[in-house]
Amino acid sequence: MDYANRAKWYRSIIAKIFLVSFVCIHVPLIALLINFGTATQSDMLTIGLVVLGATLVGTAACLATMWWLTLPLRNLAMAISRYRTGAAFAEENLNKHGDDEIAVVTRAVCGMVGEISALAERVDGQPALDPLTGLLNGSAAYGVQLGPLARQIGGTAEIVVAVFELEAIGVPLSGLDQETSDRALVAVGDLVRQHFSPRPVAARMSNTTFVLLFAGDELSTVHASCEAIRRAVLELEVGSLARGRLRVTFGLAIRRRNEAMADLLHQADMALFRAKDIRRTGLEMLLR
Repeated sequence: MDYANRAKWYRSIIAKIFLVSFVCIHVPLIALLINFGTATQSDMLTIGLVVLGATLVGTAACLATMWWLTLPLRNLAMAISRYRTGAAFAEENLNKHGDDEIAVVTRAVCGMVGEISALAERVDGQPALDPLTGLLNGSAAYGVQLGPLARQIGGTAEIVVAVFELEAIGVPLSGLDQETSDRALVAVGDLVRQHFSPRPVAARMSNTTFVLLFAGDELSTVHASCEAIRRAVLELEVGSLARGRLRVTFGLAIRRRNEAMADLLHQADMALFRAKDIRRTGLEMLLR
């Protein structure tokens, strides 16, 4: 190993954990050697007490040191969790100094959060609409605050997030010519407004992924709305795509506790992947 790699290894959190573990594991052996070297005579009880005491001291020292070494990582995780719920990112509480892995990750996360905040300030006040479909864009969907919405519709009413993906049977949608793929997305946007109105939150998250937010609707109503969109998409005939070539796959997530919008989107996205994996040719909807 060259000098640069050796210096990086010496500063690594892995090396620190290994060193602490190595020392703490050998504390009983060190105490036993000291006892044999200093005591004129030792019976089995004395030896057992020395080993037991040294083991307890080594274990306590190991746990305390590990807790101290991983404290910056726990602070980072707490800051990210609070930021995702809408609170300010507490960058001043994070330790960004050092060259170990935790410090590198902390600096990278702080930089990305700063970039995201700058982008949000840049688009503040502009219409958060997708120009192709006329629906909200992904950043607007992520910014929905579910707490006030839950209080508005009542504590017993459910909030459901539905994520669906548009695909062409037998050919990737990205493999089609630009005009056909754009017309397909415009048509799906029209269908969403037709079957989803007057609900306020319908967004295009990415190239072919859409999200719908149901607030206060019965689960049967959610299923019926998703099924109506699914059937309408099957009837579309766009450019070179004949009727029945377009389809959508749904993944649903129900707000059970106090999840943020980002958490529900992640759950619905995972349900979407499961639906595509489990039901390749059957019903394209799976409830998480």
